[in-house]
Amino acid sequence: MGVSNSRDDKAFSLDVSVRDLVEFVLRRGDLRSGPSFTSPSRALEGTRGHQKLQSSRDDHYRAEVALKWVTVRPTFTLTLRGRIDGVREGPEEIFLEEIKTITGEWSEKPSDLHWAQLRIYGGIWNRLNPSKPLHLRLTYFHLESDTEYCFDEKKTPSFVESFLQEVLEKYLKWLDRHVARTVQRNATIENLTFPFSKLRAGQASMLEAVRNLHLKGGAMMVEAPTGIGKTMASLFPSIKALAGEHVRQLMVVLARTPGQTVFQEALKLLEQKGAKVKTLSMLAREKVCRRGNKACDPATCARREGYFDRLGEARGAAIHESPDLLNTTVLNELGERFNVCPHALSTHLAPWVDIVMGDYNYAFDPGAQLSYLFGEESPRRNRIALLVDESHNLVDRGREMHSQCIRTENWTPSVKWLQKNKPEGATLLRQLWKTMRATLNTGSSTGIRIQPTLHQTELFPAEKQTSSIQKTSEPLKIIKRVSPSEVVLEETPKSWGLLMERFLQVAEEQLKTPHLDAVHTELLELYFEIYKFLKATREQGDHHQLILKRHHRHITLHRFCMDPSREISASWKKTWSTLFFSATLSPSSFYQQLLGTSEHHSNLSLPSPFQRSQWQTIIHTGIFTTYRQRVFSYSEVAQVIQITSQSKQGNYLAFFPSFEYLRQVMQRLSDLPELTGSKTVLMAQSQEMDESARSEFLKVFKQQNDYTKIGLAVMGGIFGEGIDLAGKALIGVVVVGVGLPQVCLERDLIREHFDAYGDNGFDFAYRHPGINRVMQAVGRLIRTEQDRGVAVLIDQRYSDESYHALLPDAWPKEEIESSNDLRAALQRFWNSND
Repeated sequence: MGVSNSRDDKAFSLDVSVRDLVEFVLRRGDLRSGPSFTSPSRALEGTRGHQKLQSSRDDHYRAEVALKWVTVRPTFTLTLRGRIDGVREGPEEIFLEEIKTITGEWSEKPSDLHWAQLRIYGGIWNRLNPSKPLHLRLTYFHLESDTEYCFDEKKTPSFVESFLQEVLEKYLKWLDRHVARTVQRNATIENLTFPFSKLRAGQASMLEAVRNLHLKGGAMMVEAPTGIGKTMASLFPSIKALAGEHVRQLMVVLARTPGQTVFQEALKLLEQKGAKVKTLSMLAREKVCRRGNKACDPATCARREGYFDRLGEARGAAIHESPDLLNTTVLNELGERFNVCPHALSTHLAPWVDIVMGDYNYAFDPGAQLSYLFGEESPRRNRIALLVDESHNLVDRGREMHSQCIRTENWTPSVKWLQKNKPEGATLLRQLWKTMRATLNTGSSTGIRIQPTLHQTELFPAEKQTSSIQKTSEPLKIIKRVSPSEVVLEETPKSWGLLMERFLQVAEEQLKTPHLDAVHTELLELYFEIYKFLKATREQGDHHQLILKRHHRHITLHRFCMDPSREISASWKKTWSTLFFSATLSPSSFYQQLLGTSEHHSNLSLPSPFQRSQWQTIIHTGIFTTYRQRVFSYSEVAQVIQITSQSKQGNYLAFFPSFEYLRQVMQRLSDLPELTGSKTVLMAQSQEMDESARSEFLKVFKQQNDYTKIGLAVMGGIFGEGIDLAGKALIGVVVVGVGLPQVCLERDLIREHFDAYGDNGFDFAYRHPGINRVMQAVGRLIRTEQDRGVAVLIDQRYSDESYHALLPDAWPKEEIESSNDLRAALQRFWNSND
């Protein structure tokens, strides 16, 4: 709700906007769902509407007058801030105006919340300039018709003072409890000691580095190999920082949902040591709101009706009565108890908890970021500490978040509905599809005439709207034609942009229809897909490339992000401190460049805490696994897995560059008499595996019996990182290949982009991401000081220094070229460890 605080000795400073104050205390009614629609450009249109009215007022009228009032309490001060749209000071009264812009049909009934906002402005004005009566005007300006609807009331200074005090007291009552809980929390944090009696090797260095980061602010990368205890080393000093001056909230973001479990277990340990820290686990709506085995449908959810009538009680119970960990179970219990949407409740709880935990999206995705921290109206720099777990994953995730894509395969339901209800919209989509198809076929683009309309919303004011597209050929700037189905364009043709703009106008008119039928979801998704794409094309920079692809009849127009560093850094720079940490952040220069940090930021690389004698890396360079040669390697790889697994009874994981490679080797393993006639269990990851199937797969490895278990998985997938198979649960890992991403147009564009900047583009596009996958796979092997095991890497390319040099120096390595060499190396290792 826009609340921020810092600590000065024992007094806290907090601030809140007038609008957020009114929303928090007085908002009532439903949580909007279903066909309710607001254009993304609505805020800009509203600003222009404000300016138009303000410029029409007389010379004594002052626009955008900032107001501030500070309330002092025994334990904190609250600054109430706002900006009144217009003020005119007369000899007898003070005229205050609040302007609201509207579109479409309107009931001509002013909102109680808008009146409350204006009366509070009046109350603040009266406190700053007492004595004169107030003339309050609430003006609604209809953007399409340029019509003003004015509502006036005259209030005495005592009325607005009383109204302000009443609303303020309700909020202050909440803040009294919030600050009291914070003081109690800080007392437990200040007395908190590290939960383990002995620090692991490297852990002390990481603890100190993270502590200094939160004291000084900025960003830091920490490469902490498996076994250091990086979860606690990142979490403990960050929680301690909550009791300090600079950090008011901690945000932990992760690449995958299961990763939250590790942090939640660490929090339980700290809770047992006395820490009273309120943590919110945030998940996507479909994972939180369930009705039986199905996700809740917001359009029919009764818990959204009257949601804000019950939010206050639910919020108070969550913060002051519920367990310190607000997970999905607790949120659903609160939803049941107070009849509120649990997912919506989590978003309203986020500003009031100590730790927010969730996916990368909540910090870095423009469409999912928490607005009170990263939104346009949030402070330029928030007093939060951001912890980015497994940060090596953020590079590719960042590319996904900041790429935009239009896919014609999703258009069918909308085209059919529009053809029946608004034929122009269907015609626009068909014409866009035809022009894109023509580009792939001939390299030319043809436009279609668009008839002028009575009202055209200024969706993209940076470029003046055009009411028609001339029916003439438009020369295209094609960078390269990769194949008959793939073209790289220099820019979006203007005729395409005009077709998209007109479609958005047509779709917006339909989406505002009160009783739109079942196609609403599809049309809304299509609207935002095109809107986001078109808006992004207005942005400057060379970090993106435009790709046009065809698959059968369907076409994809992809604005692909080659370098996400600018967008990633724009998010983390809004925090006080950001910690990027992972077991694999090498080479550091690669990740510094792509995460948007620099040589001025701290960078800590810790050595492995394990003894070299605990394990052995055997590098088999006698097998070729490149894409063109791997068809000849299936039997050889199967033999390596068979020899490795039979060297000692136990559990093994073999990682492959693709599911097809995995299936081919699995087939050959199943035919080997050495395995079929022994106590060996073969399992394989499937492309359809959900979290439940993943858990069942891992459960087999943790069962104690005298069978050898061999699991086949894909590098970079759900078993390639983030799993913990300690002790006898895993004694061997086989990695097939050097992990390179599949060769494709997008990866080649990344390579060309960084080549153009003087970097080694192949490293950025292929080699570094590939070796990171290899290191993550090998990292599944040794998890504790008691573990013993072997890692076998298979690929002739490991004999090349450009690959071999990227493998960590701490790995004990032995190179071999044959199956006999492998048997001997395995025997030496296991004999030395028996």
